[in-house]
Amino acid sequence: MDIFLFFILAAVLVYQNGKISKIESLIKKGQPLAPGVPQGSAAKAAQPVSPLATMEIAAQTPVLSANPVYAEEQPVQAVPKEMSEEASGRILGQVGIGAVVIGMAFFLKYAFDNNWIGPSGRVMLGIVIGIAVMGIGQWLRKKYLNYSDLLTGGGMAILYLSIYSSYAFYQLVDPVVAFLGMIVVTTVGVALSIMNGTQTLSAVALIGGFLTPFLIGAGQLGPWIVFMYMTILNGGMLGILFYKKWTNLVIIGLVGTWLYFGTWLYSSYTDDLLVPTLFFILVQFLIFTASSVIRIIVEKIRAVEIDYFVLGVTAVTFAGVCYHLLVPGYTHFVSVGAVMVAGFYGVIALVAYKENPTDRTINIFLPGLAVAFLTAAVPIEFSGPWIAAWWFVEALVLYIVACTSSSRGFQIMGVVVYILGLFDVLKYMVVYVRPAGYAIFFNGPFIMLAMAAVVAYAIAFTYYRYGSIEEEIQKRGIMAFVVMANIITLYALTSQVTAYYELQQAAAGQASDAYSQFQNWSNTAVSILWALYAAMLTAVGFIRRYAAVRRMGLTLFLITAFKVVVDVWSLGELYRIISFIAFGVLALVASFVYVRYKDRLKDIV
Repeated sequence: MDIFLFFILAAVLVYQNGKISKIESLIKKGQPLAPGVPQGSAAKAAQPVSPLATMEIAAQTPVLSANPVYAEEQPVQAVPKEMSEEASGRILGQVGIGAVVIGMAFFLKYAFDNNWIGPSGRVMLGIVIGIAVMGIGQWLRKKYLNYSDLLTGGGMAILYLSIYSSYAFYQLVDPVVAFLGMIVVTTVGVALSIMNGTQTLSAVALIGGFLTPFLIGAGQLGPWIVFMYMTILNGGMLGILFYKKWTNLVIIGLVGTWLYFGTWLYSSYTDDLLVPTLFFILVQFLIFTASSVIRIIVEKIRAVEIDYFVLGVTAVTFAGVCYHLLVPGYTHFVSVGAVMVAGFYGVIALVAYKENPTDRTINIFLPGLAVAFLTAAVPIEFSGPWIAAWWFVEALVLYIVACTSSSRGFQIMGVVVYILGLFDVLKYMVVYVRPAGYAIFFNGPFIMLAMAAVVAYAIAFTYYRYGSIEEEIQKRGIMAFVVMANIITLYALTSQVTAYYELQQAAAGQASDAYSQFQNWSNTAVSILWALYAAMLTAVGFIRRYAAVRRMGLTLFLITAFKVVVDVWSLGELYRIISFIAFGVLALVASFVYVRYKDRLKDIV
């Protein structure tokens, strides 16, 4: 205790020396000691000014001349004598106080080293000094604001360490008494910070409050007591935040809570503490989420970096701890909990959009959290193609919500989830092995591709039916998903045609003459399929006046033509004839449609 007291007093002296050096430099430069109006000027400024005085002031005001006077030509303004004497008096007083404090620190250290003061006396002396320093800080508050905060915070630190010494160094009190004593110091510090309107004191009190379980030792108190204590501490932090708007306190609470909890989790957690542990982290999750969300929704303020940091860290830590505690023994509860949290964030996102629609970033961030939890729940609960199936359904629901509420956030998340579903389908197709009873159009890959195409069509229809944030976004959304749906559909049909002939080849065997024949039939059938699909797209584009669909049909015609030319070199003579005739007939039909309906084509274009 003697050493920490010495360091505290030395820090005070260093701080005062810095202020003294600054004052000396200002005096040498001839500058005022404080910015703004000198002391006593405010009262004079408040008095009414007579017209005569106004004329005298105007007469004394220097007039700018055409020839400026440079800095070296201007006389140095002398420092008023009374100001210089006052500053000198302050310097001498502060030097004297610092000397006395350092001298007392050395005296106390000497007394401790020679056992003039016993352990009880040392603790009581530290408590008395801490209370005295805090009292002096409050007494000097009206005139010396910054100095007052320094003394009050230092007094709180002395009290914390004195109480800790009574328990850890000298064993004068049991851990519960020391714990209660630190709670009293924290409460007094928070109360003084609110009364004085000083955020610094609240920060010091909260830091000391979060250090208390570390200093005393959670094992000496039990998890229930510490969990209740930290919950009350964070609840008080939340109240101060809404009352005084001190957002930086949330960072102290967040870091302090998860540092302590993480240390306790890996050192003292046992399976019989599962329920209280989950309840504790759930309450902290709600407190820290409310610290940002309530301000955004109720006060309608724009979210800042601290809000995104708190929301993001809270979500990630909560999900990580739940996953660590519940998997693999309670996997089902993890997935259900993730869905519930996703619903919680979804409701918050909708309310935030309704109450604070101008903050576009938070209206994307909150739906992102909801979608992240919902998306993560699927692979935890399911496996195989079911993951992609649920992600496709989720994407469609997100788009329905996005279009009906004009929420850009849910719209972006819908795209992300749909793409995740496509990647999962591709992953499933890579590892898929055809079973013995494999049937065309009744197999897993085709069903998943068909579902992906149907959902893409459904999303395009949702755009068409409910609109979007802007008309241009609506048009692009419809076109993008219609194109994607047709590509997936064509790929699914092509894969089934090629799979059918691959099965025929496998049955015939590579050594047979029919093996290469089936390969030619496969290439020919694919060319005919593509030409038919291109004709269908062209017809639909004409009938429904969809220029994008019609252009897709024309593009597919060109791709099919290129494929037929390439396949000619590998096909037999019969298959070349069939391919060219089939493609030529379909191309002639499409050409006739263009000529027959050229006037309508102009309207479409």
